Amino acid sequence: MKTDRRFILAFAGAALGGVCLHEIGHAVAGWIQGIPVFPTPAKEYVLLDRVEWSRMTWIALGGVVTTALLAAGTLVWYVRTRHARADAVLAGILLPPFVYSVRYLIVGRGHDAVEWQAAQSALGLAPAGHAIDALFLLLVLVATTAWIVRRRPKLRFSAAGKGVGLAVGGIALLVVLQVVNNALFDPLFPETVTVHVPEHLDPR
Repeated sequence: MKTDRRFILAFAGAALGGVCLHEIGHAVAGWIQGIPVFPTPAKEYVLLDRVEWSRMTWIALGGVVTTALLAAGTLVWYVRTRHARADAVLAGILLPPFVYSVRYLIVGRGHDAVEWQAAQSALGLAPAGHAIDALFLLLVLVATTAWIVRRRPKLRFSAAGKGVGLAVGGIALLVVLQVVNNALFDPLFPETVTVHVPEHLDPR
């Protein structure tokens, strides 16, 4: 039981840390452009009344790049380390990309609003495409493969149940984080920023 508790704590800590770093990535991309952005644990707030779409695309890309680099770096560390909590840390860091991938497979877009499409615009890719969705799905599949090769798990209903429980619990953790974060910070930073988003983008 103690081992399970430590695993869950390591998983939750890595997941929350990964989300927080994602928001800091958005903020750093804004700061580089001279745009005041305040990062919170689950959301970034742009502290201007108006921002050009071309500059917002880089703010969107900042979060994507941070999450992708963090996931890739953790995967490399996982392959090389023998740390007792390596599985938990990898699962926690990959939780946001996993959630994005599940959302993509269900509704056709990994992130709500047009954040992924804005990031693709900054990279010069087709805004309406799914390059970032595919990137996160690939990271999840590669990490899953690395875990299988390393652990060689046996196919058992109990193991599958634990995996499903971890996924559901992780998603619930991120939902609670978002709700609490919005309740605390939305009143302090009301949404006043205006961005003229291109009309052809899919808001899913």
